[in-house]
Amino acid sequence: MSFKLCIIVNRCTLKPNLYLSVLVLVCVLVATSSYAQNLDVAKKCEISKHDDNNLTLNCSRRNFYSIPQWPLEISQVTKDGHMLITFFNNSITKVTELPATPGGRIAISFKHNRITDIVMDAFQNLERLVYLDLSKNKISGDVLRTEIFRGSYNFNKYNNIALETLNLGHNEIHSLDRYLFQYTPNLTRLYLNNNPIELLDHVTVLAISSATNLEVLDLSHTDIDNIPLVAFKGLKHLQQIDLSGNKFTTVPETLSLVGSSLKFLSFNNNPIVELNDDSFIGLTNLIELEVAENDYLDEVKRSTFSPLKNLRVLHLCHNRNLRYISHNAFKGLKDKWTLKEVYLDDNDLSEISPDLMPWTKLDTLGMTGNNWLCNCDLADIVTLQGAGEKFKTGESPYCAAPLKLSGEYITNITLSFCPTFDKTFSSKRKFSITNLKPKQVLWSIFGVAIVACIGMAIGWLVKSVKNIYKKNRNQPVPYINLNSNSFA
Repeated sequence: MSFKLCIIVNRCTLKPNLYLSVLVLVCVLVATSSYAQNLDVAKKCEISKHDDNNLTLNCSRRNFYSIPQWPLEISQVTKDGHMLITFFNNSITKVTELPATPGGRIAISFKHNRITDIVMDAFQNLERLVYLDLSKNKISGDVLRTEIFRGSYNFNKYNNIALETLNLGHNEIHSLDRYLFQYTPNLTRLYLNNNPIELLDHVTVLAISSATNLEVLDLSHTDIDNIPLVAFKGLKHLQQIDLSGNKFTTVPETLSLVGSSLKFLSFNNNPIVELNDDSFIGLTNLIELEVAENDYLDEVKRSTFSPLKNLRVLHLCHNRNLRYISHNAFKGLKDKWTLKEVYLDDNDLSEISPDLMPWTKLDTLGMTGNNWLCNCDLADIVTLQGAGEKFKTGESPYCAAPLKLSGEYITNITLSFCPTFDKTFSSKRKFSITNLKPKQVLWSIFGVAIVACIGMAIGWLVKSVKNIYKKNRNQPVPYINLNSNSFA
């Protein structure tokens, strides 16, 4: 390379014919160098052929600064085959236009590079690209333009690409182009986690809502505290959403718009203080709920989980200040119980109501890491209602109080002082006068007499007042005769 540079620098001193010959030689040297570099790239990357329909090109951790040409072995993949190409953990700064690749389903990963730019039509030759990972780079929202994800140009229009999964997590995105997903109608999984979005502005909301086939949406750790109602408008297939690590003080009511389809909700690590009967309204088809690592959560109120009529798994754990769960938190669900797994680990609970839930209907229960007061209620839950049989092996919780039971497994304690209630009931007897004792009869008669006397006294007093009033009213008025002599 230094030899070529010397020739170029000193070209002014050469004769014309000699200069032409040197120029040709330089071109040959450059082409040869590029070819050798591509051969070297092919040798550096590992090619794994699983069968005739599955091939992996592993170019990870090879210290690439740009995207090389594909090796010839890739052309052996059939049109229905699966192709995985990974450039994980390199130093690539720009995604250039990628060469055509055979195969019916293509997956490419550029995770953990230094990408700051993506050229227009970068993926137009890969219309069967179904998976693209651009996470952990330095991509901004300005880089993500509509033209990046469009296919080839035919018959006066651009084709779509088959993209199903797009991972944009851990970048520098503040906003999205409203038409970003115009050419990706099959997009079902979108990851925007760990981007400094802060506010879902109008164009970002339009971009998300335009991906009408979304099933999975990750907005975790984006510093948002609100979701506009129109953000989920039209997302009738959304099944999973992650809102962890944000600034929500309440569960956003926007979720009710996708309540008929939503099945998995992660709401961890938010500054929420309480959960109440408004928190999960409309989420009737939710199967799994995570409410964990919320350091400010201290109370779960009445009817909090009542809307969740199909819930199977509840993670209410690692909330270090959670001290109280209402015994009616599952009001209305106990007769049609669907929960199979409940995790209450690592909260600040000390007591819990025996009638919180039908403990016998659970398959798995977690209660470790709390400050349990081993009292009669806890003994009822663990022994009489069989909750102790639901703990996983080696995950039996300890008693924190009283002092004499501190450190004991709650499954080992027997509280002999707890009363045993007779759960049989005698039939109700009909009331009869003969059931009264003589003293009760006398006191009853005496009471009636006193009431009668008081009534008579009040009646006599009223009558007397009325008579006096009538007497004063009927007294004649004196008249004076003006013609009498008494004035003479």
